[in-house]
Amino acid sequence: MMRAVCGAILAALAATGPVRARDLAKAPAPETAKPCPAYGAGFVRLPGSSTCTRLSGRVSAGADLRAGRDGTATAPTAAGRFAIDTRTESDLGPVRTFVRIGNGRH
Repeated sequence: MMRAVCGAILAALAATGPVRARDLAKAPAPETAKPCPAYGAGFVRLPGSSTCTRLSGRVSAGADLRAGRDGTATAPTAAGRFAIDTRTESDLGPVRTFVRIGNGRH
């Protein structure tokens, strides 16, 4: 049974043949995200839908020079934040989803 399954898989792979670069050049180009200026800067329309989304974030790093009791020690500091803002129109009006994930003191 296992030998028959393996044989069928090998036969299918042999029938398809290798993929060449010229075959990939003939493939249709994937649809790219288009700007969505109605919602503001940075929003792009997701391909194949009416939903617009924006990814944003920030990162900061530094050193805390007052970490030790006598002021001689230093400690690294880091903070970051990542946000996803999605907007779409529905039959009941605009729908917005906003998620922000972050850490640190900033």
